[in-house]
Amino acid sequence: MAMQPELLERLERHRDFHFRRLPARRVRSESQALNFVNEVGFCTAFTAGLNLPCLREAIVGEREPPLPHHIQHDHAIGMPWRLKDVLTARREVYYGKAIAGRPAFIAPQMLPAFLRLRAARTSYLTAFRRGELSLCGKLVMDALRRHAVAATAELKVAAGYARASRRAEFDRAMKELQEKFMVLKVEERYEPFTYVWSTLGHRWGDAMAQARKLRRQEAAYQIIKRYFLIAGYGGERAIARSLGIEPKLVGRAMTRLVHEGLLAPGTHTSALPHGCYALTEPHLYG
Repeated sequence: MAMQPELLERLERHRDFHFRRLPARRVRSESQALNFVNEVGFCTAFTAGLNLPCLREAIVGEREPPLPHHIQHDHAIGMPWRLKDVLTARREVYYGKAIAGRPAFIAPQMLPAFLRLRAARTSYLTAFRRGELSLCGKLVMDALRRHAVAATAELKVAAGYARASRRAEFDRAMKELQEKFMVLKVEERYEPFTYVWSTLGHRWGDAMAQARKLRRQEAAYQIIKRYFLIAGYGGERAIARSLGIEPKLVGRAMTRLVHEGLLAPGTHTSALPHGCYALTEPHLYG
């Protein structure tokens, strides 16, 4: 790959185009938002600056827009907030704390790959016995096994975490279960306000069945290839940390992409941080 002095800015222009950080390409409607999620494959809902596409950023149409003082009246926050209910109710996207511990959207075609790498291969009871799942997480899963769908207050009572003093522990368990792709929010009720939860098996059983047919390395390859086609450049450890994938799997996928001519190491230029890889010239936009 020819390493020009302006490489980093060209890579950022690549991101501007695919992340829709341009006024002419910004997301203006529900259908455009769904198209955006399907194009990028996965994105954060509200958090920009993670080297990943962000729906709020795409709605604003600029790089890393600052958060407004009054977020409740901000269109770029209000639209993702509404769409997480609308699109997930129709199973058009997956929504949960899945990327860098932040709320994120995943397109259905990419979900099996994430499930293959991030969802437990064993039952939650086995995960608990191995010390891979907290007690509160196990009790929440017990409740969802009995009821399939339950509101937050119902889960707190069923798990024995209804007291205010146990709220932090319950919230940590729900975050843990989302990051392990065990539970997800399926609805938000507003009178009174509450979240409604279910299990991945109940809501996305078809995606889990597809995930079981994938090899781990192939799943990693699918995700890492999509990442570079959209984001343009990145390093193994940062990508692994953001996407929750084992670094060795990320490294092998990157090596395969180098052999295929899609990536090149960025070690020959000071424009990129040490250890970064970038798209080769034919694949670079702008």
